[in-house]
Amino acid sequence: MDRIEMAKKFFIQAQKTTIAMATLVVAYGAMGYYLIQAGKERLPILNAQIYPLVKYGALAVSVLGVLAVGQLGRRRLSAFLAAGPSAERPPQKLFARTALMNLGAQLALFLGLVVIFLGRRAYDFVPFAVISLVAFALAFPRKQQWVSWLGVDF
Repeated sequence: MDRIEMAKKFFIQAQKTTIAMATLVVAYGAMGYYLIQAGKERLPILNAQIYPLVKYGALAVSVLGVLAVGQLGRRRLSAFLAAGPSAERPPQKLFARTALMNLGAQLALFLGLVVIFLGRRAYDFVPFAVISLVAFALAFPRKQQWVSWLGVDF
């Protein structure tokens, strides 16, 4: 398989992966809402004084996690771009960067689920979902970026 075909396949796979993982935001939200409503008669695990600290702490960790993964992705990309001429850059590195950025976006979802299960408040998932969707939008691969980074038009 030549380099152009490989770049095109990895680009399409990166887009599909990002879209599939972004749709999990809705699935996780629906699952959390359903499970909280099904067990509504149970008391929250955390009391009213500690819950806001945990919730805002988890929001801060989510934002910092997305920013840290974004910085790590930029560092890896700059090392990738400095490694050699564009004709020698493998598309697998860009796919790995997209997967890393998607992982950072998933962090907010997992923390959101933990928080709503600890406090039994389903609507507290919304800020985590927003953080995750913004991170997925930033991680979504764009063709112009890949073309300029790889030096091939596909």
